[in-house]
Amino acid sequence: MTLVVAIAIAASLAMTPLAKALAVRFGAVSHPDGNRKLHARPTPLWGGSAIFFAVVAGVTASYRVVPGTLNTMILLLAVGLSAGMLCLLGCYDDRYEMRARRKLLGQIVSTLPVVIVGCYIERIVLFGYTLDLGWLGILATVGWLVLGINAMNLLDGMDGLASAVGIAISVAIAVVSLVHGTPEVMLPALALAGALAGFLTYNLPPARIYLGDCGSMVIGLLVATLAMQVSLASAGTVNVTIAMALLFVPLTDTALAIIRRRLLGQGLMVADRGHIHHRLLDRGLSVWSVLLVLGGLSLVAGTVAWVVAVRVPDVWAWAAMACITALLINRRLLGHEEWKLIKRALAQTSLRPARRLAPENAPTLQLESATVGENLPGSMDSTASPIFSVRNDRIELPSSHGAWAAEIPGSPTRSIKSLSLFVSPAEETREETRDATDSTPSPRLPDYPVLLLDLKWGMATWVNDLDQAERIVRSV
Repeated sequence: MTLVVAIAIAASLAMTPLAKALAVRFGAVSHPDGNRKLHARPTPLWGGSAIFFAVVAGVTASYRVVPGTLNTMILLLAVGLSAGMLCLLGCYDDRYEMRARRKLLGQIVSTLPVVIVGCYIERIVLFGYTLDLGWLGILATVGWLVLGINAMNLLDGMDGLASAVGIAISVAIAVVSLVHGTPEVMLPALALAGALAGFLTYNLPPARIYLGDCGSMVIGLLVATLAMQVSLASAGTVNVTIAMALLFVPLTDTALAIIRRRLLGQGLMVADRGHIHHRLLDRGLSVWSVLLVLGGLSLVAGTVAWVVAVRVPDVWAWAAMACITALLINRRLLGHEEWKLIKRALAQTSLRPARRLAPENAPTLQLESATVGENLPGSMDSTASPIFSVRNDRIELPSSHGAWAAEIPGSPTRSIKSLSLFVSPAEETREETRDATDSTPSPRLPDYPVLLLDLKWGMATWVNDLDQAERIVRSV
């Protein structure tokens, strides 16, 4: 094992300067753009080519010392062919920026050698139940490998991040393989960890070379394939919990990206600055702190996979991962913005029937940067009674039972920006009543269909009257 790691590290250290020189020679260089690419100077890509050759060197050396079976050698050759195809695809994309659909097609084609030699999922095990996939197992295998490829590709957005997470996942795979007694998985995993460790000396912040797509995609393919192999409960039967726990960090980042872009109406292939590492950096963490957090989280998830491998029920592993995720969301380290989007979507869906009460031509009042403490008029008619006002840290609306209020999140000095208020007065907008002892007419507030503003979730919906508005606000 030590020999495998040493050879992979040495090969990576030797090959990386050559990859850097070739990238500069052929123009495969990442230039800062001030938005997503925030590095200080142009940085060469193609670091993944060094990773590929270092892994090949480590695996070749390992099987000279510990010969494998014929089936194992065939599988390794197929994985090597798939990784080589992906490396070439990534090198081309790093230089010429392929269209997303063509790139996806290339990824699918690159996974076929692995499937052709018979390495595909026939059955899956989850919570003790086995599901036979039949021929759908081939599609599931291709989907899993492509998911792993793109998950690592999406995660590779910061100096050293994909390399550090890749090392953590590879080490976890090697540990789980010890439990299962599968050296044919452990040795390639250690070779990958060694190759990434050698490359990391050039990739730590400030990075002198990047993995590029040729590196992140190759890492994604290798960890997805090894995770699938080490998760085998029996021939062709994959334990879903182990495989997903091993790739917890990249899979979670990808899931959050899909949710975020879907709820914001963006294309799934559109790049943004909402990934886990971006959020942590925006929270004030340093690059080194982000590396430690996400690398450590990958090791924790790997520990969960190891626990399942030693025959602990799956349900406890899923409960542990759910608790970890909830804690990270609560501490705003992971998925906080996506959780807000989900709550907003759920609120809008649940209150959708009330929105149908909105008249077609309701007058609109747009309030720009209104400060808490100001009275906000609720009607276009300046002589009408206000629908609500904001004072200190409360939003107040009158009702048939007197004034009621809902708390505004944040401090009393928080500003409210770009609120829209829609008011649709009934036919009789004002009714004058006279007190027997007072000749001054007093206005009575009618039942308006109004647009309820929910400042907590940032959403708004039509309600029939103020009593209904009161019930809705108090319920949320």
